[in-house]
Amino acid sequence: MKNKTRKIIQIILSFLLFLLFLGLGEAQKVKTVDGVIITSNGKKPNPQKDVPSKIRLEEDFTIGAGDDPDKSFSEVSSFEVDDDGTIYALDFKDVKIKIFDKTGKFVTLFGEKGQGPGEFDMPAGIHFSPDDELVIEDALGRKLVFFDKKGNFIKNISLADKLGVVNILMDLEGGFIAREMGFEQNQMFFEMKKYDRGFMPLFTLDKIEFSIPIPGSGNKVNIMDIMAVYQFDNEGNIFYGRNLKYEIKVLTPDGKHIRSIQREFDPVKITEEDIEKMLKLVQNTGVGNIQDMFKFPKTFPPYQFFTLDEEGRLFVRTWEKGKIEDEFAIDVFDVEGRYIEKFETKADIRLWKDGKMYAVVEDDEGFRVIKRYSVFWEK
Repeated sequence: MKNKTRKIIQIILSFLLFLLFLGLGEAQKVKTVDGVIITSNGKKPNPQKDVPSKIRLEEDFTIGAGDDPDKSFSEVSSFEVDDDGTIYALDFKDVKIKIFDKTGKFVTLFGEKGQGPGEFDMPAGIHFSPDDELVIEDALGRKLVFFDKKGNFIKNISLADKLGVVNILMDLEGGFIAREMGFEQNQMFFEMKKYDRGFMPLFTLDKIEFSIPIPGSGNKVNIMDIMAVYQFDNEGNIFYGRNLKYEIKVLTPDGKHIRSIQREFDPVKITEEDIEKMLKLVQNTGVGNIQDMFKFPKTFPPYQFFTLDEEGRLFVRTWEKGKIEDEFAIDVFDVEGRYIEKFETKADIRLWKDGKMYAVVEDDEGFRVIKRYSVFWEK
């Protein structure tokens, strides 16, 4: 009887130890292949001891809400923050740049729809140049429009020699990364390229090819397969991800691949409700029957997009859903690419500035507003 009891205790203890091991963080594996440092992360974070790894956010203010058409947003698509904390928000539908001070108080607005000097057809993005100029990406007008911070027109850079350029980012030296569109026979493609200050191409990061999705032709695009994400860090390095697998590549400013950040993950199934939400976003574009143009896989790709804070931490918004509707999990990696924590939020994180996080959030009335948060790191 004594031996039998001892055996039962041994089994129970072994089982408890097994559960304990399951709960431990999975260690990162680091190796170098052909000069590229690869950091592979397990599904659970394993932060370094005595290093702050838990983020806490406190909301400072919200801008873009209310009934005043000047102070509110019809559809905020992009924004920038200067060194004084002033926010320059691009309202896509109103075709206006709306300016708010560092406390969130509305200051003024400018911008006109058109094709003349200082006007734009479809403003898609806003950036700061190294010369402290505001640069507006006019996707339909195929140009970059430069203003001073008071809204006075300075110059245009024409992109008319390109079929289409979208998702433009500017680095600290005035160079760009963008997604350039092209055609080859019955194929369409996007090329992710690095450009100089005059928007002349320097090198290509990646090329994504797909059939032209003409309604009624039977050609459908898997919208998840054409997704790609890129960001600059404070040293001009390029963080690039294709979304086909959980991997983010780090390249030097001249395009040399030096690091890869990888993570194991559990794929998230795409539901009919998910498909309906995604189709609703583009159903009013006037390009025909949207259902005839797009197809969807059974699962989401590993992540949606990512941002970098001023310390070099990487924040990856995944497709893993949170406990509250429209919440998604954010994976956080340290400057070495080690997975340190996960938190859930509705916030669509756009940028980090002077210890603040800025994000687009859908409010209770369904309008997209900008929120600023103070950021605190805890052990």
